[in-house]
Amino acid sequence: MKVPTVLICPGNGCSNIRRSNWYGVLHDQLNQAGIPSICEDFPDPHAARRSIWIPHMRKLVEKNCLGDPTNVILVGHSSGAQAVLRYAEEYTCAAAVLVAATYTDLGDAGERASGYYPQAKGKLEENPYLFEMMKKNCAVWHQFHSDDDPFIPLAEAERIRSGLGLMDEHYHMLPGRSHFFEPFVELMDVIQSIVEDSSTF
Repeated sequence: MKVPTVLICPGNGCSNIRRSNWYGVLHDQLNQAGIPSICEDFPDPHAARRSIWIPHMRKLVEKNCLGDPTNVILVGHSSGAQAVLRYAEEYTCAAAVLVAATYTDLGDAGERASGYYPQAKGKLEENPYLFEMMKKNCAVWHQFHSDDDPFIPLAEAERIRSGLGLMDEHYHMLPGRSHFFEPFVELMDVIQSIVEDSSTF
């Protein structure tokens, strides 16, 4: 099997992805390791709407994955993690890595308008996460979160973990990392392990 391509999906507010947070650093590390990487600006960077980001991600995958759009590792941070979850409801991918994902919109109207989050309607839930479809379309998931994230409580991450059924070896709670604004070696380690495992498929 060919080496999977990594698609880096940023958080919202990043108008220059390669200069934001750790995205450009990871892109360079992947290229140096011989792992193809896509690190391009996303449209609608501030609102990060699902209706715009999911089709954009699909176009990037189809353009860059050498004729096999399933051979992609999605890496999403913050809003990008929400986009990864929803992408996997619709499309097959080799693996997905979530960094600082949340379950709800946390009462933020702007986040709610992005279209990613379930909404409670009495005893029912509109726009639910389709976790079973995510797991069917993507067999390998990893999730990173920190105990001191100033935006997303740990309980939110635990709900995503529960929905995906992640065991300890795929759920990485790293203390003291805030919202993962800085590069962290554990992410590159996980991606390399996924690539190494993919070579045995």
